[in-house]
Parts: sequence; C-alpha cells; structure tokens
Amino acid sequence: MGIPTTAFLALALLPQATAPAPVVPGTIAVDVADDAPASERLFTDAVTVALSDARFVPLPLESRSRYIARVTVTRTVSGAVPAKGKNPPPMAAMGQVFVPLPSGKNQIRGLVATDLVIDILLRGSDQPVWSGRASTVQVEGSGPDAPAAVATKLASALMRQFPNRQPISVP
Repeated sequence: MGIPTTAFLALALLPQATAPAPVVPGTIAVDVADDAPASERLFTDAVTVALSDARFVPLPLESRSRYIARVTVTRTVSGAVPAKGKNPPPMAAMGQVFVPLPSGKNQIRGLVATDLVIDILLRGSDQPVWSGRASTVQVEGSGPDAPAAVATKLASALMRQFPNRQPISVP
C-alpha cells in the first residue's frame, strides 16, 4: 500500500528544519552608543579585540561592513561571601595619628554576576546569525571584578569558542 501522490507532495512541500548557516568571518562593526558610559566602552573595546582574534576585520560603525556586532552587558549583585577585609587607611585628627592594626577578620562582600552577550547580525537584518553568551561571578571590589579585567576575560573566552553557540561560564 503506497502513499497517495497528493499526500506525498504535501509532505515534500512542508518546510524542513535546517541548521543555521555557518557564519564566515568577515568585516564587522561593533555597535556602541555615542553616550555609552566608560564601563560599557571597555566591554565594546574588548569585544572588538576578541572579534579580531576570531578572524573578523573590525571597521567603524558607519562603514559598509558585512556584519554588525551588538554587545549587551548586564552586571547584578547576587549574594554575598566572606572575603579578607581590607584594613582602613591610617587617619590623622588634631595632631594625633591613628594607625589601625590588622585584624585578619573576614568581611562580607557582595558577589557581582556579569553577563556578556554578543549578537552578530548581517548588516540590514534584525535577526542574529550568531549569538553567544559568557558569564562570570566575582567578589565585588576585587581585582578580578575590575571592569577592564572582566571585559577582557569574558570577550576573549566567548570568541575563543566561536562559532559554538553554547553559553559558557568563566571562572
């Protein structure tokens, strides 16, 4: 018993699920607002360097680049942990100098979660042809939580795994 011809044609005409086309590195412009704060510019600068390392050719936004990279950064406080406390600086008051002694005690410090999302779009399109996400959590105010350090770490880790689309967690 066979499938009737009309049913067979109907099945053949159904849209087939296809894997997304691979993104071939080419010219790219990183979208950043003119009034973006300095911390956001640190992330877009780090993304530009990481894109270059991934064989893209960064160009100015007003150029005729093939792709546009849209960068989204989210930083939120998410919890707290005990961390080695910093000793307060020496103080002087009315001819007296107070020098604090190290206590060796821990202080409660916030944890800052940072998410970096890079969407690569074909110029003139609103749909990303590639999207990647990297996340990290650092102790607030620590060296590894400095915006420049976090930006470089997340952008380079994310573009090292290009063209993989899986979200990654960076220590």
